[in-house]
Amino acid sequence: MSMTIPFGIERVFTSPQVIFINGALSTGRPELTVINQNHPRYENAARSLADKSVLHVYKAAFYNIPVQVKPRQEVFCVTRGAYIGVVAGWENALNCVLGVPGAIHYPVDSIAIGEEKIINAIDEGCIEMVEPWASPDL
Repeated sequence: MSMTIPFGIERVFTSPQVIFINGALSTGRPELTVINQNHPRYENAARSLADKSVLHVYKAAFYNIPVQVKPRQEVFCVTRGAYIGVVAGWENALNCVLGVPGAIHYPVDSIAIGEEKIINAIDEGCIEMVEPWASPDL
């Protein structure tokens, strides 16, 4: 099927890149905040956002929750890594911890349990986002 556009496009306008941040638990009603490139926390949010995830925030700490978990796919909690949060599948967990000395990750039974562990780690001050391969020990 072909389609004819009855007008010409003179100019394309692009909006600044934005990041959606959910301030609620993944099991609750979303509380979305949109930040753009001019926001003071934009760079930190952009660095924190993992692929195929929704970025959440709790007590000013960013963490990831997967958009989807496939049937029989393992779920992992990462509290020290290149990205922090709950991830679906070993490949995504590996992307969070590869090249991070002392990375902390472990399997969990569900996204909700993983998110609870992330919230507890934030409350205890036990999360750390680390730039991979940046350690002088490597």
